[in-house]
Amino acid sequence: MDDQQINWSKLSRKERRKLIKEQKRQEAAGQKKRANIRKWVIVGLAVLLVAFGIVWMVGESSKPLPGLVLPDQGREHVPQAEWEKFKYNSNPPTSGPHDKVWTKFGVYTKPQGDGHLIHSLEHGYIIISYNCEIESQKSIQRLAQDKSQKLATGSAEMDSCLDFVSKLKERVKKDAWKLILVPRPNLDANFALTGWRRIDKFNTEEANMDRVNSFVRSLRNSGPEKTME
Repeated sequence: MDDQQINWSKLSRKERRKLIKEQKRQEAAGQKKRANIRKWVIVGLAVLLVAFGIVWMVGESSKPLPGLVLPDQGREHVPQAEWEKFKYNSNPPTSGPHDKVWTKFGVYTKPQGDGHLIHSLEHGYIIISYNCEIESQKSIQRLAQDKSQKLATGSAEMDSCLDFVSKLKERVKKDAWKLILVPRPNLDANFALTGWRRIDKFNTEEANMDRVNSFVRSLRNSGPEKTME
């Protein structure tokens, strides 16, 4: 009841107490109702968030992993003389006998031994290998086929390759955990992403950071040994 419609001066003390008690009861009931509404709104939002999370997780888990999966060639620790002569089933290799010492994460300016890199893959590392010199080789091959082709084309392609390498260096420096960037002179493509038993090769014209980030996000720390390094 609205206080403005009540003539308090005409009410007895008992009626006033009764009216005040009723007003407090109504106010408490209103607060309880509002609290219940807020509670169910929060519960509803929580249910929606959980449902959305489940749908997202199911969708993500159903997506195929990036790269090509390769047969497992084992993970035995062997002396360098043995892993150097071993015939791996890919270039770069993604599994197989390897050294007991692994390559630590970071950016490398010189090639690293396959035996050490495979051990890193075993620990769940992602290795980004690159070879920009192959652009010069491809340019020479084109020149042999078409004498009108200019050498400047090969130079521009190499510049593009090196530019992407610079972006990769920044990427690894910002988030180096279990990431290795390393040159690989015998690589038959400009770039190769490798995880344990997974590989994705591509050339400069196909290179983009989304491709790299997807591979890293999906496969980093998924090797047979999940180390805490």
